[in-house]
Amino acid sequence: MTDNEREKTFLEAYEAHADAIFRFCFYKTSNRELAKDLTQEVFLKAWSYAQKGGDIREYKAFLYRLAGNLVIDWYRKRKAESLDSMLEDGFDPPTPQRSELHTELDWALSTLHKLRPEDQELIIWRYIEDRSPGEIAELLHENENTVSVRLHRAVGRLKKFLNPTPLSQEKE
Repeated sequence: MTDNEREKTFLEAYEAHADAIFRFCFYKTSNRELAKDLTQEVFLKAWSYAQKGGDIREYKAFLYRLAGNLVIDWYRKRKAESLDSMLEDGFDPPTPQRSELHTELDWALSTLHKLRPEDQELIIWRYIEDRSPGEIAELLHENENTVSVRLHRAVGRLKKFLNPTPLSQEKE
C-alpha cells in the first residue's frame, strides 16, 4: 500500500468512526474532556501503526480495540481522588435544579459501571451505539450466536442491579 493510499484509508476511517469512538470513550469514562483525549490518542496510535506498515484489515474493530485498551489503562492508572480534585475536574454534585432526565441518565450510567467491562462494552455497543449482534461479533471476531448469548447474560446481570431481589424473597 502506498503512503497516499494509507493516508486516504486512514482519513476515511477517521470520518466514519471518530464520533462513535468518542461516544464509546465517553460512556466508559463519563468525562467529556477525557473522552476527547482518548479519542485523539486512539487515532494517533492507529496512524502510527499504519505508518510503520502495520496491517489493519478492519479499521472499525482495530479502533474499538485501541479505545477499549486505552480506557482500561486509564482505569488502572486512576487513583483515589479527593473531593477538591473532583470539583476541579468538573464533578457535578446533585442539586434540586438538575433535571429528572439528567438524574436518570447519571443513575443508569453509574449502574452500568457496576458491570464487568466486557458486559459494559456489549451493552453500550448494542443499546447506545445501536449495533447489531452481527456487527458486534465482527468487532470482537466472535460468532454472532456467542455474542447474542453474552449480550443476553449481560442484560440479565444489569437487570439484577436495576431490580435487586429483596432478601425476604430470596429465601422463599
